Amino acid sequence: MSEFYETAQAIGARLCRDAIWSGERCNWIGASMEGLGTWTVVQKSFGPDLYSGTSGIAILLAELAALNGEPIFRRTAEGAARHALSRLDEIPEPARMGMYSGHVGIAYALARAGRSIGSAELADTAVGILEAAAGLDVEPQGLDVVSGVAGAIPTLLLFDREFNRPSLVDAAIRCAGKLERAANRTPDGWSWRTIDMPGQDLTGFSHGAAGIAWAFLELSARTGERRFQDAADEAFRYERRWFNAEQGNWPDFRGGMNPAATTGQSCGVAWCHGAPGIGLSRLRAYELTKDPRCAQEAAVAVRTTARYLASPGVIQSGCSLCHGCAGNAELLLEYARAMGDAQYRSAAEQSARDAIAYEASGGAWPCGVMGGAETPNLLLGTAGIGLHYLRLERPDIPSVLMVGPGAARL
Repeated sequence: MSEFYETAQAIGARLCRDAIWSGERCNWIGASMEGLGTWTVVQKSFGPDLYSGTSGIAILLAELAALNGEPIFRRTAEGAARHALSRLDEIPEPARMGMYSGHVGIAYALARAGRSIGSAELADTAVGILEAAAGLDVEPQGLDVVSGVAGAIPTLLLFDREFNRPSLVDAAIRCAGKLERAANRTPDGWSWRTIDMPGQDLTGFSHGAAGIAWAFLELSARTGERRFQDAADEAFRYERRWFNAEQGNWPDFRGGMNPAATTGQSCGVAWCHGAPGIGLSRLRAYELTKDPRCAQEAAVAVRTTARYLASPGVIQSGCSLCHGCAGNAELLLEYARAMGDAQYRSAAEQSARDAIAYEASGGAWPCGVMGGAETPNLLLGTAGIGLHYLRLERPDIPSVLMVGPGAARL
């Protein structure tokens, strides 16, 4: 048993210990950001969503249960799933096609957990949830990967592959049509206004052009329709317009920074914004299209990310999947897998060991709620950190940062 598996197991055991039960359902309390006039850190129980809710936690616990056979892991995974199912109606209908914030992501989490623990009932329930979401009007839905139709497209295609539901491909095409209609088409390429803010449309994976391009590419590969490939090319062209060669990165336009600046640009280094997420989009694009430009951009992104992970004090800034070291190291793992470059797997492993040492010295994982304490959820907290360590042990376990038909399994 490696130190990576032991770390994932220890995180899972703490999640089981800290679960708060009500009958057959369970929940957790942890740090969260709430818009109370200004963004404020609060301690609260979790909702049903994949990003920060109980469905996301169920993924880690189910994966561990499949490996260790411990009944408490299975029972807690099922309790987390039941809680998510009991709270589906809390998500308003115009947000239900969101991958990380809506019903699409909950369906993915429950199907994956059901497959892991051998619960056909849970997987079947998940398919029903996704089919209901797929039947919604796409026009009120958001646009991006986190909370909009871009994130829904690859998941719809994944469920078609896994459960033989061709109608879900039709739903994915309707989602793509919304993205085509909403595109801001300029001489610099296509971009999308995914967040209400001044300045340029965003680059990046979670809310920007990279993630939307990825969705178009998956749909192009599934349908053979050239228009989706062309849309992806236009989104990548927009991001190339803003590439900062000095930093080896792409700017984060949140906050209304001056888009005309050529130096001093603010560039994120995270899955959500910056080189790690953009690198994942280019790596998958290269797998699908063999475009050498995408391979070159993926190589730039992985070098930038590796340098960042090796810099002093980076562990203390956070280990979450969304905007921490675990999420950044996922690019290194994927690049090593796709390109056969073992140095980046070694770099990901070293970052993981550094984080283990840091946690051991202080007794807590630095999570993704800025100014908050350790939190148990998937994209911001310990469940996602545990899943990263499990993937270091078992690379066949799918990532939750790029969900879709490219995964080896659900």
